[in-house]
Amino acid sequence: MNPVINLPLSKSIALRVLTMNAVSSACGAGCAVIKCLPDAEDVAAMVEALDSRSTHIYIGEGGAPIRFYTALAASTPGKDVYLTGSERLMERPISILVDALRDCGAEIVCSEREGYAPLHICGRRLSGGEVRIDAGVSSQFLSALMMVSPLWEEGLRLILTGEERVSQSYLSMTESVMRQYGIECRHEDNVIMVEHTIPTPPEEITIEADWSAASYFYELAALCPGRDVEIASLTPAWESLQGDAACARIFKTLGVETIYNERGGATLRCDAGMRDMMVSMLGRGQMLTLNLNSTPDLTPAVCVALALSGMRFRLTGIGHLRHKESDRISALINEMHKLGYVLESDGSDLRWEGERCESESRPVISTYRDHRMAMAFAPARVLYPGLVIENPEVVGKSFPRYFDELNKVMEVWEEH
Repeated sequence: MNPVINLPLSKSIALRVLTMNAVSSACGAGCAVIKCLPDAEDVAAMVEALDSRSTHIYIGEGGAPIRFYTALAASTPGKDVYLTGSERLMERPISILVDALRDCGAEIVCSEREGYAPLHICGRRLSGGEVRIDAGVSSQFLSALMMVSPLWEEGLRLILTGEERVSQSYLSMTESVMRQYGIECRHEDNVIMVEHTIPTPPEEITIEADWSAASYFYELAALCPGRDVEIASLTPAWESLQGDAACARIFKTLGVETIYNERGGATLRCDAGMRDMMVSMLGRGQMLTLNLNSTPDLTPAVCVALALSGMRFRLTGIGHLRHKESDRISALINEMHKLGYVLESDGSDLRWEGERCESESRPVISTYRDHRMAMAFAPARVLYPGLVIENPEVVGKSFPRYFDELNKVMEVWEEH
């Protein structure tokens, strides 16, 4: 009998719920009871920041926590904090959000380098109204403004600029969470409008299991046709708030079926025949093209699974991955080379056209302090028994128990 995988709860949903609870409380409307929070480091850092009375806040590694907390602190009269984080976080630009908040009257000083943290934030009641913002770098900038706008003097009219809009599914998640607090958002072409409304929080909120974390077990199933991967809890893709539930549809291309059960879980099962048919078809000059603009966090798992399955591919709409915890495009190219695959990129895509090179006999995968790099390459151990993940502790950012869950499956498979 296969072990059952326990996924973490969604940190993306949790961070939005925590932010909306703080906004609701600041409006005097109380807050929702959260049944259970993920044990991810990002969530712990956000909880600590929200609870802290210190004037110095260390937010850790998380891009979403620093963006959401910056908007919240800037919109809270009387707040006076010096906000900092990890070395890598200080290298990630935050100017788009800072400038948008300043346009609304925020007092934010970039203490060392303009456009980057550390930040000195003096909170005040902001004006709100019309804000123009580049939507092509991170949806978290937009989500941060949308969620804190009930604290402003008037509603928010967010004008989206730029040639490309990234991570639309995460904006939809933000809207869904805000709706649970009685706040409606309206979209009209390149405009998002949030009316000035006092939140009405629900009594209780339950956070879903994390579909981003599920992607690594879909990858494992794809690499091991005929082996079932059992998931204890997984909200059906059509019901989930998470855009990364698209994972089920994407991995079906590799022959992985999602079989939901009456207990709220699912079985992941790869059909070898279907997978081999796809490999054969793509071997005749065709290439699988996937636009992951709305679901960029799936890129590492999808990339590794496709290449190791022998499927030629092109992943598009992912240029913004260069600004994540690592430059994920470069990182994937570097580490896949160690496994014998020559990947290429024009800066906004990632592709494998079938070119191979000699693989390392005992690959040591660099993680670049990026949790998704560690989790995406770990399932490759089924094909590369000597593979080593460098700095495996980085998974604590989103899934501290990842290797425990992965190993309990792989150990049973190795025994049989």
